[in-house]
Amino acid sequence: MFSLSQVTNFLIFFPAVVFILTVTLAIFGYRRDPRRLLNSWYIVIGTVILLGMPIILLASLSDTHQLGWWILGVLAFFALALGLFDWVMLINWHFRPLRKHFRALTIFAIVVGLALAALPFVPASVWPNDLLTPMKYVNTALTLLGGYMCVTIADFLVATWTYPRQTKLHGEHYVIVLGSGLHHGNQLSRLLQARVDTAIQVASVARDETGEWPVLIMSGGQGADETVTEASAMAEYAKSQHYPDTAIRLEEKSTSTFENFQYSLDVIHEPHPTIEFVTNNFHVFRASIFAAMLKLNSRGIAAPTHSHYYHRGLIREYAALTWLHKTRHLLALILIIVLTIAIPWFYG
Repeated sequence: MFSLSQVTNFLIFFPAVVFILTVTLAIFGYRRDPRRLLNSWYIVIGTVILLGMPIILLASLSDTHQLGWWILGVLAFFALALGLFDWVMLINWHFRPLRKHFRALTIFAIVVGLALAALPFVPASVWPNDLLTPMKYVNTALTLLGGYMCVTIADFLVATWTYPRQTKLHGEHYVIVLGSGLHHGNQLSRLLQARVDTAIQVASVARDETGEWPVLIMSGGQGADETVTEASAMAEYAKSQHYPDTAIRLEEKSTSTFENFQYSLDVIHEPHPTIEFVTNNFHVFRASIFAAMLKLNSRGIAAPTHSHYYHRGLIREYAALTWLHKTRHLLALILIIVLTIAIPWFYG
């Protein structure tokens, strides 16, 4: 048997060692390829262990038993609510007609998430005897689903926040500006204008270093409700900001982020170019993944986003990134189903 002091030392030093190890792995991972979700996963897991172990220590000591379990309960509830909120938003986001009711959808998801998160904390004495066994499986499933989604959303947020902050400007010769929907058929939205403004700023830095204007590749086709291509609208705006016409090229076929990169390569006419691309801060990490799929040597530059759209953009990006990695999430769901059946059976 281990003494209390040995257990205490383990719960104090073990998470610190794990945290240092995971952060070290994350640093090396970012240096190797900053576009991998695994890098942020290291940080999330290390942080959870670092903060979780001391709380478990509080809950295990007689003097702080109640305080420790109270903290664990509050954190578990909000983590579970966040995870289940993510599930509701993720499911609803794939139904396009619902997206126009974003505020109502968010409130609905919060209410449902809180209600579902409360179920595992309801005392067993509240349920009728014939519901006790089914509720064990329900509570297990909710806990596993909420916990998994909470980790994935934390992973996504860390990746979205860290990626644009560790990329450095090197004044590449080509800067791709990723397109977005136009207002009134031919006018730049605030999001798209911020991208072009940021690209011009990046190009100005490169010009100061090299003496030459980088080539801005305006990338974006024409949507069904647009009278001009996104690329041409961006080019006209850049010219109005006195960017030289000779340093602007148009890519007017793309309809998605992946195609932005794919078709921009046809405009560049070089076999292995090193590029910088500009998009909004909530979108830059997922865009970098598409660039990695095409084996592009690229760096993403984050344009600022107005706060009223930033949170909506994050939800959209999280939904899109989840769908992009649907295979691994499907495998996780299968494991959750197996554990949902096995855990209540094992504990009777």
